Amino acid sequence: MRLVTVKAPAGQGREVVEIALEAGVSHVSMHQATEYFSDREEETRDVVEVATATPKAKEFIEALMLSSCYEPHTYTFTVQHPESLFGSEPPETETHPVTRPTTDVYEELWQFTKVTGSLVGRVFLSSVLLAYGMVQDMLPLIIAGLLFLPYHHHMLATGLGVVLREWRLLRQGLLALLLTTALILLAGMCVAVFTKPPVGWEEFGSPVSGFLLSTAIGVAAGLGAVDDAGRRELIGLAATAHISVYPAWFGLRLIFGFDEGDKWAEHLLTFGINVTSLTLAAGITFGLMRMKGRGIRRFVMDMNKRKEQRGPA
Repeated sequence: MRLVTVKAPAGQGREVVEIALEAGVSHVSMHQATEYFSDREEETRDVVEVATATPKAKEFIEALMLSSCYEPHTYTFTVQHPESLFGSEPPETETHPVTRPTTDVYEELWQFTKVTGSLVGRVFLSSVLLAYGMVQDMLPLIIAGLLFLPYHHHMLATGLGVVLREWRLLRQGLLALLLTTALILLAGMCVAVFTKPPVGWEEFGSPVSGFLLSTAIGVAAGLGAVDDAGRRELIGLAATAHISVYPAWFGLRLIFGFDEGDKWAEHLLTFGINVTSLTLAAGITFGLMRMKGRGIRRFVMDMNKRKEQRGPA
């Protein structure tokens, strides 16, 4: 279910209404409002409000962003997810959870991949719990660390960036993935400085099993990301548990030293296969679930062009 509010230049609201109705929305409301800007100017806007099922909202938003009337710098739209919606459709229609608007998935993954002090702190501290749990072979502590480790979102962002051909999201996903991997490695090294060998937990799979599991998790993570009913936090735990143990193990071993029987080369290969397989599987899933990037690219290009015209602040 979605509530979509579109603010359009005065006189263009009727065109937005027609786009919504053509997308299958059963009813649309429109009114006018005065918008005030930071430079004290004001402008009359047509405000169009749509309350509809998630898939219809997706069709409406994507049709709007590709329409001839839509100009990114003169239009604003927001999308909300209500707890319930009782309108002109029965519950079995209004509550259909698939597929989330591409804009929702896109901006959610942007939030998860933004490099902030909070991200660095959460990744490092949760990785400390993970690495210490591995040393002590304490499964509850390992799970506690994995619960707060936002790792798989960076792979999802990379896959979605390729599918949408939105290269800024791709670069951001890769940056966050590399940074998170380095932080997990560093956390493992820090834990090793204050503990003693051996590493109690070393339950690693083979490259083949890693490929199969990562592909399955990537598909599940992609489906969860586009589904209102997807349990994204639980899928994230599965993805994180399957992959993040490798950089944590390498961090511990860089301080403890590698034993003669350690299969470090195989572990490194498996880690690379796992990350690549999950990213590719999620990207393919996004494509099959009709994540569309043309409207988003149009918006980004318009914003970049206007930024260049304004010049440096």
